Amino acid sequence: MTAFAPKQILCALDLGPASRLVLGWGGLFAQAFGARVDVLHADWIEPPRYFTPAQFQAIAEEGERRKAKLVEELDEMAREVVGAGVKLEASVIEGHPVTVLRDQILARRPDLVVLGSHGRSGVSRLMMGSVAENVVRESPCPALVARGGASAPQAVRRILCPVNFTETGRRCLETSAALAVAFGASLDVLHAAEEPGVPPGELHDRLCQWVAGARQQECKVTEIVRHGNAAEQIILHARQNPVDLIVLAAEHRPLLELTTFGTTTERVMRHSPAPVLVLPRRVPQP
Repeated sequence: MTAFAPKQILCALDLGPASRLVLGWGGLFAQAFGARVDVLHADWIEPPRYFTPAQFQAIAEEGERRKAKLVEELDEMAREVVGAGVKLEASVIEGHPVTVLRDQILARRPDLVVLGSHGRSGVSRLMMGSVAENVVRESPCPALVARGGASAPQAVRRILCPVNFTETGRRCLETSAALAVAFGASLDVLHAAEEPGVPPGELHDRLCQWVAGARQQECKVTEIVRHGNAAEQIILHARQNPVDLIVLAAEHRPLLELTTFGTTTERVMRHSPAPVLVLPRRVPQP
C-alpha cells in the first residue's frame, strides 16, 4: 500500500462555526505533508417557484455579487487560519452542498477532504450533518470530519486506530502509522472484542503480534483491548484519553442498508469527541 501523504487538500466550508476548525485541520495536514489547500463553499439558494422572471434575474445578479464577496472572505479567512507558506485557493460554486462537493471531489481528485459535522443552526445544522455523512459515504478519497463544537487544533499528539484483524484493519493501521510519523504523534491501536469467551491476555498477545506484522512505519504504539460494542468502545476510549484524531477504514454495506444508520463508522462520526478520518472502501481492481 502507498503511504498516506496528501498533496492536495479540499476544505469544504459552510461559513458556520466549524469553518475555522476545518481550515485548522486542513492547515495542519498541509504543513505536515507540504500540501496545497483548496477552499470550497457551496452557495445554495432556492427561490420560491412563484417568483417572476424579473425576480429570478435580480436574484441571479445579486448572487454574482455575493459570490465575489464570499470568495474574498474565504480567501482572507483561509490565509489567516492556515498560515503562511501554504499554497491555497478559494472558490464558491452554486448548488446543493452534497451535489457540489461530490462533483468537485470527482473533478479535482483531492488526496484528502476536510469538512465540518455541523452547520450554523436549526435546519442548516441538520443539513450539514447530512452533508458530511453523504460526502464521506460517497467520497473516493479519505475524508476528515471535524465536530463544530471542538476547539481549533494546535497539534496532533495522539492518534487512535481501531482494528479488527482484517485487511481493512491493516490498511487503517498503515495509514495511522504514517500519520503518527508525520505528526510526531503516539498511536493507540485498539481492538474491541465483541465476542465473549476469549481470554483478555490471549487477545492482547494476538493484537501485539498482529500489529508487529502489519505495521510498516516506526512510531510509539500502545496496543489496547476493550470488550464490548466496537463503536461504544472507540468513543469511550477517545473520551477517556486525550485523543486528537481517530482513523477508521469504512466498510460499505449493500445499497439498501446504506440508507440506514448504526454502523461503527457512522456512530463514531456522530458521537466522537475527536475528529474522525475515514478511509474509503478499497475498490477491487479489474
